[in-house]
Amino acid sequence: MPRKVATPQQLQLEVVRPERSEKPLERRNGTAAQKLGPRLALSPDEAASVLGVSRDYLDEHVIGELRIVRRGRRILIALTELERWLDRAATIGVSIERRAGKAANA
Repeated sequence: MPRKVATPQQLQLEVVRPERSEKPLERRNGTAAQKLGPRLALSPDEAASVLGVSRDYLDEHVIGELRIVRRGRRILIALTELERWLDRAATIGVSIERRAGKAANA
């Protein structure tokens, strides 16, 4: 059977652009977080970022003083635990400064 040769009219295609919604696309996890409310815990990287320190600093100086949740390889740090640590660290810092001041005055 002889093959038909395509003519230029048969090869013309119409380009149709997909419609974009006005709302930006949401991540899969983002929609669940919106339904559940604010997050209760952070990963160590996120906790370091919230505290304004590096991950290495968090691992060396902070995480040993925190109560953390481990599930397999996943580590979670509760926001309330970070706040508790900050309150305790601030209290310790104030008492050290007062002791140093008293020692200098004595």
